[in-house]
Amino acid sequence: MDTDFARISAYYNQFDEWSRLTSDAGVLEFQETLQIVLPFMPEKAKILDLGCGPGRYSMAFMKAGHQVTLFDIAKTLIDQAKNQIEEAGLTKGVDGYHVGNAIDLSRFPDQSFDSIFCCGPFYHLIDAADRKQCADELLRVCRRGGLIIIGFIPRFSAMAGLISRAVHNPHQVSDSTFQKVAESGIFRNETLTGFQEGYYPLVSEFKSFWSAVGLQDIEMYSTRSFIFQNESRLSEIQAKSPDLYQKIIEIHRTFQSHEAFIEAGGHALLIGKVF
Repeated sequence: MDTDFARISAYYNQFDEWSRLTSDAGVLEFQETLQIVLPFMPEKAKILDLGCGPGRYSMAFMKAGHQVTLFDIAKTLIDQAKNQIEEAGLTKGVDGYHVGNAIDLSRFPDQSFDSIFCCGPFYHLIDAADRKQCADELLRVCRRGGLIIIGFIPRFSAMAGLISRAVHNPHQVSDSTFQKVAESGIFRNETLTGFQEGYYPLVSEFKSFWSAVGLQDIEMYSTRSFIFQNESRLSEIQAKSPDLYQKIIEIHRTFQSHEAFIEAGGHALLIGKVF
């Protein structure tokens, strides 16, 4: 099944990704992603933010002293990112803005980047050949000894999410749609509204894929683990009982690399090195 990139581009050209990351779930995801990722980054790294969206992570990387190249399939999001970065006075941290497809990075020479932050493309690459091509491109443009970070949506979390989608948008999820996700992790929305072209691997399957293409020293993390779908409640706890909030975050971080918690915890990260 070929990935329909036109569907993906159309979805993101009208989706409010900036606001998603300001919701309770988005704030926690943003906080925990940076807590996981930043310690891995070399100093003053040249980073490719592949699937950069409106630039929230790019801006965080710039504030941490890195140089960032922003790349997304949606021109609307690139334009938003440029505006946000200019308003924040961070333009010196930008090495370039690019609209394109993550499976074709031919505009960049081999070993162009110290680190690649790829949170977005692998949510959508339903075709196995597209996943392999994208992975090969990431390894090609990352320097030897460099870091690749890939965001993904584990199958358990996705299937739980489809139940909610079936209630609120029943026309998007049929019995055959749900069956296909359960069997293969492939979601093709039966309409042109809502999330398009979903790829939801098992955690073990995703790790095996990246090992096979040559990524080494792989580590995996959940950004929300047992807090997933309880983010608003956690926000209430933070306001009422800061000590309890800190304890919950502390315990979440002790569980975030356990496979069961990754599978059930919403958006997850795979981190590895290129040698």
